[in-house]
Amino acid sequence: MKLFFLASDLGDSDAAGQLALLARALPRDRFEVTVGALGPATGAAADALRASGVAVAALPVRTALDLSGMRRLRRAVQGCGATIFHTFGPDAVRVARLCLAGYDEGTAPRLVATGAVPPGGGVSGWLTARQVRRADRVIATGWAQGERYRRIGVASDRLTRIAPAVALIEEPPDRVQFCSDVGAPKDAQLIFAGGRLDAAHGTKDAVGVFDMIRYSSPALQLVLTGDGRDRAAVEGLGRALAFDDFRVRFSGARPDLAAATLLADQVWVTCERGGEHLALRAMAAGKPVVAYNTPELSEIIEDGVTGFVVPHGDRPALAAKSQALLADPDAAARMGAAGRTRAAERFGVARFAEQHARVYQELG
Repeated sequence: MKLFFLASDLGDSDAAGQLALLARALPRDRFEVTVGALGPATGAAADALRASGVAVAALPVRTALDLSGMRRLRRAVQGCGATIFHTFGPDAVRVARLCLAGYDEGTAPRLVATGAVPPGGGVSGWLTARQVRRADRVIATGWAQGERYRRIGVASDRLTRIAPAVALIEEPPDRVQFCSDVGAPKDAQLIFAGGRLDAAHGTKDAVGVFDMIRYSSPALQLVLTGDGRDRAAVEGLGRALAFDDFRVRFSGARPDLAAATLLADQVWVTCERGGEHLALRAMAAGKPVVAYNTPELSEIIEDGVTGFVVPHGDRPALAAKSQALLADPDAAARMGAAGRTRAAERFGVARFAEQHARVYQELG
């Protein structure tokens, strides 16, 4: 069966990470996968896909009226002979549905949508919600996300719940080299946060929380992973708060961020919503997670066992939980080990791939 995956982007995000895991895990004797991206075909997900032999192409479609971009996308889907067109992200599902409208009746691939809520506001949000409702199947990563889809009108018989997946992480990069790359001392205590440097990932909140706890130890360093349009603003905030003691570091969009998580003492997830990708990456590395309590994360993190969740936006609570873990390394190690066990038992890649395979076979 031939599949075409379309991503809104292939940066460090929930949707891109799940796409990359799925495309690499599907059995090659049953499925042939081609991947397109509406943004640049670069980033950790794109690198991982190409390394495993999956073709990745940049297929920019600027607007719904970008007819040349839509034709390129349609030719790519037709050229690979796709039976299933699986989209990841709101932009991708909106564009894909418009692309399929150009097919002759009965010849279009079946449309599957992942990561399409929230659809956004304005005309584009309305169009995205409309296209999601028309998808042949919508994949929800949990009960909370399933309810979001129902609220925008997705019929229950078109919804399938498949928990997100993560691959266990075994080998870290060289610690001295990583610390040198990000500008941290080699013996630093590293706290990871970030994912994408924008408002939705709460990176300014992470900088604010770090300013509350950095006085407890000169060894502490905050590493904001990934990249994004708010990097300069986030760095400016950090320097304004601690101009004489700046200890916020930036990893950039490295391909080894999952492995580098093994070097962290703990991981913060300060996302406005979602955050599964970052939390699962920490758990797979055996690191305790301290996170804002989004509906998605409440289904992943076992509070007090694999990490802590605090009310969204409660910086003092996040700082207090982080301090508690720093003060009790044994408790942090137990939480990290419990998280790794939970990641292996409940969020394995093999089950994730097989559940998707069943969806494709039902539709095909």
